[in-house]
Amino acid sequence: MPDPMQFQSGDFLWPKKPGVFVPYDAGPPRPVDADKAKWIEERDRFIADVASKAPYFTPAQTERMRKLTYEDFHEKYTGTRKSGNATYSAGGPIYVGHVAIIDIDQAGAPWIIEALWGKGVIRRPYSDWTTERAGEVVWLGRLAKLSSADRARIPDEARKYIGKPYDFWNFNLNDDTGFYCSKLAWLAAFRSLKIAVDDDLNPKRAFWFSPKQFLYVTRMTRLINPGPYGSR
Repeated sequence: MPDPMQFQSGDFLWPKKPGVFVPYDAGPPRPVDADKAKWIEERDRFIADVASKAPYFTPAQTERMRKLTYEDFHEKYTGTRKSGNATYSAGGPIYVGHVAIIDIDQAGAPWIIEALWGKGVIRRPYSDWTTERAGEVVWLGRLAKLSSADRARIPDEARKYIGKPYDFWNFNLNDDTGFYCSKLAWLAAFRSLKIAVDDDLNPKRAFWFSPKQFLYVTRMTRLINPGPYGSR
């Protein structure tokens, strides 16, 4: 686990359990077949309610989502395809990933803000976070070309959404009614600093912004980099 003496408010952590398949929604472990069945069920539910869930979806975007297979989703979301400005590739075991925001309090103690399946957006001490994730590999990243004061505005913004629900199927990255982990990070930076971390200022997406995509955006400096994310 990274030494918290390295942390600044507004840094990010990407944990990974070596060699383990993790469900797309960062929920409890389940077999790949069960993961696929759950994703298809949720996709069909989203399509049935797309008018309220994503009213900006065009008919073409809706049809693409209707035809999207679990295998195509996983290939793109886990990073085996290029996306935007990211140039990454997955190798070895599939891992969807997770990202959390570091928040340093006035006493200098580190906290973690994250969106978790079944819990929503929460804030907890870094010590509790590390205890729960014993044995995992962790990447540490920091957005480049920003002052420490500017970066500290990211967790300030993220704290506003503590208690909001987890919602993997909320595609509008600037909608704060529900979050998945990397959406929370994107929105907190977007609203606090007026930047899009992936250089796409349009928050109304037709696909997910993944933790792995966030790790490899051109703005990110990887301070602790145990290797290609997805191959450990």
